[in-house]
Amino acid sequence: MEISVIAAQSLDGFIAKHDLPGTDFTSEADKLHFRRILQTFDSLIFGRLTYEVSRAAIRARLSPSLPRFVMTRNPRAWAGDAVYGQLEFVSDTPTALVARLRDRGFRRCAVLGGSQIHSLFLESNLIDTLIITIEPRLFGRGVPFLHQCIDANLRLESVERLPASDSLLVTYRLAKSPDV
Repeated sequence: MEISVIAAQSLDGFIAKHDLPGTDFTSEADKLHFRRILQTFDSLIFGRLTYEVSRAAIRARLSPSLPRFVMTRNPRAWAGDAVYGQLEFVSDTPTALVARLRDRGFRRCAVLGGSQIHSLFLESNLIDTLIITIEPRLFGRGVPFLHQCIDANLRLESVERLPASDSLLVTYRLAKSPDV
């Protein structure tokens, strides 16, 4: 299974501005890129905080052709939002969730955040690629891309300027340990 993190961040590495949740700081070019790239995946994973911030948008786009999985310590608390096969709340570890998705026949999964989920999947050595939009913004503080210390080796696959913007789209492949 191919697993990619898709995120937008400021030049100084923040996925949310100051204490404001969400990605309202991203360019129109990134929003267009985001909508297009999601069409290449067959499943999506979010953390609970990301789900809470984007709940209305996520629920408005529910579809059996692109199921969403929300990682939370308490799936029962979200039972009223759950729609089997479209929006599921799970307390699995990243490794267990990936195994479950693989068993259900999924082949390409996008991890959409936030920083805790990025860290958990990277720490579990499950990520194949990072697809990051770097927005020409500096925040000085905010929600960082990672929630904890991670030491991962990356190989640059591509860098391009998003059309009609000063935003960069950078794709890295993770160099995985031989035992994975």
